[in-house]
Amino acid sequence: MTFSTSIKTICLLVCCLVCTAGTRASDFETIYQRMYEKYLSKNPSKDTVEGLLKLMSPEGSFVTLNYRATDGSPRKHVQNLITLACAYQHPQNAYYHKSEVKEAYLKALNFWVDTNHQAKNWWYRFIPYPKELSASVILMSKEIRQDKTLFDKTIKYLRWSYENANPSHMTGANGADIIMGSLAASVLTENDAQMKDFQAKMNQLLTIQPVEGIQPDYLFAQHCGNGRQLYFTSYGKEFVNSMLSYLEFCKDTQYQSTGVELLQRLFCDGVQWVFFSKQHDPNNAGRFISSNQYAGAVKDLAERVYKLSSPETKEASKVALQHIAGDNSLEGNRMFWRFDYMINRRKHYMASSRMTSTRTVGNEAGNGDGNFNYYASNGVNYLFVTGREYDRDFFKRFNNRQYPGITAEQGNKPLPIPEWGEEGGNGNNFAGGVSDSIYGACGMMLDRHGLKANKAWFYFDNEYVCLGSGINNPDGKDEVLTTVNQCNADGKVSYAQNGKISTLKGTQQLNGLEWALHGQVGYFNLDPQAACRLSDEKGLFSLTIDHGTRPQAGNYAYLVYPGMKKAADAKQYAQDIPVQILANTEKVQAVRHKTLGITEVIFYQPGELKLENGDVIRTDQPCALLWNEGTQKVSVANPRCESVNPETIRISLTRGGKTTDLPFAMPQQEMSGRSVTQSADL
Repeated sequence: MTFSTSIKTICLLVCCLVCTAGTRASDFETIYQRMYEKYLSKNPSKDTVEGLLKLMSPEGSFVTLNYRATDGSPRKHVQNLITLACAYQHPQNAYYHKSEVKEAYLKALNFWVDTNHQAKNWWYRFIPYPKELSASVILMSKEIRQDKTLFDKTIKYLRWSYENANPSHMTGANGADIIMGSLAASVLTENDAQMKDFQAKMNQLLTIQPVEGIQPDYLFAQHCGNGRQLYFTSYGKEFVNSMLSYLEFCKDTQYQSTGVELLQRLFCDGVQWVFFSKQHDPNNAGRFISSNQYAGAVKDLAERVYKLSSPETKEASKVALQHIAGDNSLEGNRMFWRFDYMINRRKHYMASSRMTSTRTVGNEAGNGDGNFNYYASNGVNYLFVTGREYDRDFFKRFNNRQYPGITAEQGNKPLPIPEWGEEGGNGNNFAGGVSDSIYGACGMMLDRHGLKANKAWFYFDNEYVCLGSGINNPDGKDEVLTTVNQCNADGKVSYAQNGKISTLKGTQQLNGLEWALHGQVGYFNLDPQAACRLSDEKGLFSLTIDHGTRPQAGNYAYLVYPGMKKAADAKQYAQDIPVQILANTEKVQAVRHKTLGITEVIFYQPGELKLENGDVIRTDQPCALLWNEGTQKVSVANPRCESVNPETIRISLTRGGKTTDLPFAMPQQEMSGRSVTQSADL
C-alpha cells in the first residue's frame, strides 16, 4: 500500500467515524427534543407554583409529605418536581425562567436522589419514581448539568431500577415501564450501548409472549404466577403507553424499535372487541374491576397507534379506534383461547363468557385491591346493551357472590382472597370454546370451593342460551345460586308467571317464571322446574336460580335476548322460541337454532349426539363443535388447550344414512385451543 493510499484510507475512516458520531449526536438530540416537547405538556397556575414554593423546607422536602411513610405516598414529591419544571420552562408561565423556581427545583431534586425513598411495595422505586422523575429531569437537564455532582447522582438514580431489576420484573408492562424510567439517563449521557440494549429489549417485548405480554390470540396477560390472567385495561394499558412513548421518541433513529404492527394487531384483533358504548368488559381489568375506569386512556392510546400505523394498516387501526370510542358497529364472535374467554357482538349488544381452568385465573387481588374478586373465576357472563349496566359505583355495591352468570354457594363466611391470583383459577382443565368468527359456543367444568358444575354458553345473532348441568355441592352449608344477571337497575321490571304478566316490586320468589324483562333485555326461563328469585332493590337488578343447599345433579337452562324493549314482544317470542335444547347432561350440552340451522355442542367426553331429525354427531375426543348447515362447515376446538392436546380430533356426521368422517388437525403448543374449520358436504 502506498503512502498516498494509506492517507486516503485513514481519511475515509475518520470521515466515517465523524459521520457516525454526528448521526448518533443527531439521533440523541432528536430523541431529547421529542421527550422535551412531550413532557412540557402542562402550564401550572401561578397559585399552584406559589403553593409548592411555600411548602418547601430549607433542605428541599415538602412539609406536607411524610417521607418516613412506606406506602408510596412520597411519590407526590416527584410529581411536584414536574410541576416546578413545567413552570420554569413554559414560556407562558408566570414563573418562566424565574430563579426562585430553578433553585427550588434543584434543591428538591437533590433531596430526592439523596434520600432515595424506598416504599414497601417494590414497584414504586422501580417504576413510578424514576419514570416520573425522568420528565422533570429532561426539562431541567441544562440547569442540572451546571452541578456535575447532582447530574451524576441523578443519572445514577434513574439507571438504578433497570440495572437492579429481577428478570421477573422485566416482563410485560413492568419491563416496558422500567426501560422508560431509565431512558432519559441514557439519552442525556448519549450512551450508545445502553440505548442499543433498550432497543433489543423493546424489540423482544414487542413480540408474542409465552407468559406475560401480548398473547397469540392478541389480548394481554400480566401477573401470571398462578395462571394466565387477562389484564389489558390497567397493565396492558401501561405497557402500550410505554411502548408507544419509546416508538414515538425513537422513530426514524438508529434506536427505533420494531413492533408497531403488533400493537396494531393487539388493538384490531383484541382490544376493540372488549369495548361497547365506551365501556369495557370488566374481565379485562384485573384487580381494578370496573367497566369504564380507563376507557378514555385506552381511546387515547388507540389514537396514537393509528398515527403510527403504516399505510397498509391505517384503515384497520382507524376502525378499531372508532369502535373503542363508542361506535358499536363491530359484529362477530371471538374465542380468546389463551384466556378461556369468549366475546359475542352484534350492533345492539356485547356479551362475554369468562371461564377459568388449571391454566388461567380470574380477576386477582393485591395491595388491598380486589379482595372480593374470588367468584370472578366461576364463569362470569357480562352483558352490555345500554352501556349503563355496570358503570358508576356498581362494583362497590353489588353482591360479590352473584357475579353475572356464575354458579356459586352463598352465605356470609369470608371468601378466600385471590392474592396475585392464588386460588383464583379452577380445579379442572376443561374450559374453552369454538368460534367460526360469526357464531360460537364455550363451556367449562367448574370445580371450585367444593362446588362442581358444567356450564356452557351458546351464542347466535339475537339471542344466546346458557346451560348448566351436574351441579353438585355435597359438603355445602348454604344455598347454591346461578346468577342470570346482576346489574344496575334501569327502569321497571316486567315478568310473566303462569301466563300472567306483572310488574316487579321489591323481591319475588317465583316458581314457574316464564320470562323477565329489564334494561332492554329479555330473560327466558327454559326449565319449568326452576326456582327463580327476581329483585330490583337498592338500585340493583338481579335474577337468580336457586339450586338449594347441597344440590346433587342440579341444572339450569335459560335464554337471553338483548335489545328487547316491550313486554308484548317478550310474550310473543316466548310462544315460539327458535332455539331447541338437544342435551344438557354431564356428558354433553348442545343447542340447535332452528331458524339459522346451526348446531352448537360442548362434548365433555367422547361420544355422540342424536338430533331429533335423526342426524348424529360423533367425536373421539372431548371438544367444542359448531355445525352450520347453511354453509356446510364444521368448526372444532379443544377446550383443554395445551393441558391435554391431541394432534387430531375425529368428527363424524350422519344424515339420511350417509356418514361423513372429518379428521381435524388440531393446533399445537401456544395455539392449542384455537378453532379449526372445514367443509362438510352432506
